[in-house]
Formats: sequence, structure tokens, C-alpha cells
Amino acid sequence: MITIMKQAATEAGTILLNYYKKNLTLNYKTSHKDFFTIADVESQKVIREVITGLLIKKGVSKSEIGFIGEENLNVSANKKHLFVIDPLDGTTNFIFGFDFFSISIAYFCDGLLTSGLVYQPTNKNYYYASLGKGAFKNKKSLKVVYKPLKQCLLDGIFSSRSEIYSMLFKIYQNIYPHVAGYRNTSSMAIDNCFLSENVFNIVVNGHTFIWDISAAKLILEESGGIMIDFKGQPVSFNLKNPKQAYNVISCHPKLKKEILAFFSQ
Repeated sequence: MITIMKQAATEAGTILLNYYKKNLTLNYKTSHKDFFTIADVESQKVIREVITGLLIKKGVSKSEIGFIGEENLNVSANKKHLFVIDPLDGTTNFIFGFDFFSISIAYFCDGLLTSGLVYQPTNKNYYYASLGKGAFKNKKSLKVVYKPLKQCLLDGIFSSRSEIYSMLFKIYQNIYPHVAGYRNTSSMAIDNCFLSENVFNIVVNGHTFIWDISAAKLILEESGGIMIDFKGQPVSFNLKNPKQAYNVISCHPKLKKEILAFFSQ
């Protein structure tokens, strides 16, 4: 399945690069901080078409294929072969010419997350994992390494929702004196992949969605990391409610208890 997802992401990446650093019209969702462009829509369309076409060629019935996508795509989610798509993770970065965006595709087989792929079109980096088979960056195996908190680089993403970012400000304020540094790159898919290769050591987001994190979650877990909610419970996806929001902490398992202490203050 990784091969199929890679081909879909590659073709979608070409579309994104054709629009990158262009003056695109913004289409707003909930606020002036929450928007999408024609690049998001066309990328998602191509991913869906490529995956469907390749699976049909392999003998899979179209009736068994479903999709969940960020851009209003919820096509028969209750299917044997379900793909969860973020066609452009880091849209704000993309619009402003900040080279930190990606394509994320997760595959659920009979409801079980079994494959995930994250692709950065500008540098052609592929992060991917299959359940029980490890995680990789361009065929290089990934392994999360433990570091004590004072040596950790924290990536903390802010939500556009005022009630969420006000809470996160307090959390980051509490934890900041205890870590080596802080970054906010605003792309959950890449951020978690960076954790998998030990660029970041902690990733936090107080309001994220299945298309942002499902592929990256498998990559992270197959590299030895964990993704938990703010109460310390494993993140479990609700496929029946694609618009459900999640609060997540990603880190090495040994950091779990120490980090959670800052979320109860």
C-alpha cells in the first residue's frame, strides 16, 4: 500500500509546487486564520483519483474504497479500504512561502491503521510506516532516542481558536523553562516525523484532526514514540466522526510522566 500512497502523494506534490509562491485566492472556513486554496482542493482530488485507479487495477472493487479528507471529503468512510488525506498540511506556511508543508495519507484496513505516509514536495522527503514493519525516511530506518527534558526541543503548535491557544500559552509558559528550546512550525504531520528522526523531542497540539495526525501517528509509533492526549491516554481515532478534534502530546515513552505534570497545573 505504501507504493500506491507514494505515487498519489508524488502527483499531488507536483500540483502543490505549481501553485507554491503564487498569489492564490484564500477561501475562509471558520476565521481569517483558517483557510484553504485551490492547491488544497486539487491536491486532494488527485490523491483520491490516483489511489482509486491503482486499487481498481489491482482488483479492488470501487465499492470497498472510502476516503476522509480535510477539504470536505467524507466519502463512505465505513469501507474496507479507508484513506485519510491531508492534501496540504501547513497551508499557512505554503501561502506565505515558508518551506514547511506536506501531504499526509493514512490507510485504515477494516478500521485498523496499517500504513502512513508523509511527503514533503520541496525536498522530496518521504516518511512512511507500515504496522509492525518499522518507520522510514527515504528507506532509512527511524528510531526515537530518549533525552532528558532539559535537552529536549519542544514543538508547540497554537490553535486559531482563542479558548485553545490561551490554554496552550499557559502550558508552554510552564514547560518552557525546563526544555532546551521551543519552536512552532505549524505542520503536525512534519513535526511528528521530525520527532521520529529526533529533530524535535516533544510535539504538542491542543486542537488537531485525524487528517493531520493519523499517518504521522503510525510513523511515530513505529519509530518507538508515543502519541497521547492531555490526560495521558493513547490517541484513538473515531472514524464515525471525522470532524472530532484531538489534543495530543508526542514524545519518547520515558518522557510521558514528566511532561504530563505540566498539563495538570
